[in-house]
Amino acid sequence: MADTPTSWLQTASQRMTWLAERQKVIAENIANADTPGYNARDVESFDDYLGKALGSAVSVIDAKSEWGRSLDGNGVILEEQSILAASVSGQYRLASKLYSKAHQMIATVNGK
Repeated sequence: MADTPTSWLQTASQRMTWLAERQKVIAENIANADTPGYNARDVESFDDYLGKALGSAVSVIDAKSEWGRSLDGNGVILEEQSILAASVSGQYRLASKLYSKAHQMIATVNGK
């Protein structure tokens, strides 16, 4: 990818889309924490998402967790999901600030 302001904005936008989808999947995991046999899910890696055609949907996959399962076979560990949710939230704030600053730089350069 070229190192241009447009590519930075595009990558930041794609990152925010990916993070929003990941937060949605984490919220679904938390909502199903008491569902017997439910398998926690996650999304594909950001690198895999970037490798797809622009505008493609984020793929949802089974989560890989080393935290274990409950006795009823549920694979959602609330502590793990809470940590992931907090991490995704912080990453989203960072990506949106970078996007905003890049947009401000371009607007300043263009005199708007």
